[in-house]
Amino acid sequence: MKPAELEHLVEVAERVERLERRLARAETLTTELAHDEEVVAAAPEVGAALERAGVALEPITRELEREWVDQGPLVTAWQRAFELEQIAEAAGVDPGPSIQDAEAARRQVESARLATRRQRELIDREREAMSRAVGRSPFDVDIPEGGADARPEAARREALALADVAQEAAHEVAEAGSAAAERAADARAELSGLGDPAALRRELDELRSRLPEEVTLGEDAPASAGVKLERAGVRVR
Repeated sequence: MKPAELEHLVEVAERVERLERRLARAETLTTELAHDEEVVAAAPEVGAALERAGVALEPITRELEREWVDQGPLVTAWQRAFELEQIAEAAGVDPGPSIQDAEAARRQVESARLATRRQRELIDREREAMSRAVGRSPFDVDIPEGGADARPEAARREALALADVAQEAAHEVAEAGSAAAERAADARAELSGLGDPAALRRELDELRSRLPEEVTLGEDAPASAGVKLERAGVRVR
């Protein structure tokens, strides 16, 4: 191979290597840009849904606190009636009246907790709304599962925990959307300089077509020439 021919091949190989790096960067940016654009598009809707859930949970929490206070005396009466029943049995006294009192107190508590069950249904509705909003988005939010404890104080703790998650997640989603918008703007600017990946791919294929699959170099050929040709995919002998 003549020196001029080898020089031309090495020049093409160098262009191929540069273009490969350029294309790889453009493809990476394109993938990252697609994800960031998805985040930017989803952030307002998801953030709004989480904020709505957090606001909706506030009155539920207040109602459960009221029920907790109201049910306190009923629970105390139930516990006291049960204790008197145990004392009567231990003393050999007919526990019948105490059993009746304990049963009546239990029914009062269970009746009062029907309202708490309704509040639990409302909590579950907000939890499901949060899950739906997050589930179809690129965001990952760990939403606490619901419980089965019938006490209003237990339901209130769950509502408070869910509201905290909603508020914190809404803030994180907004921040993620802003950060993604900045990254997307940077990616578009860099891509405008690199070029469209499809166009770069066509250019790269055209350049590679100018290179042979294999070349044989003489002993006087520079070692760097062989290295550059191999990096461009040419077999060197």
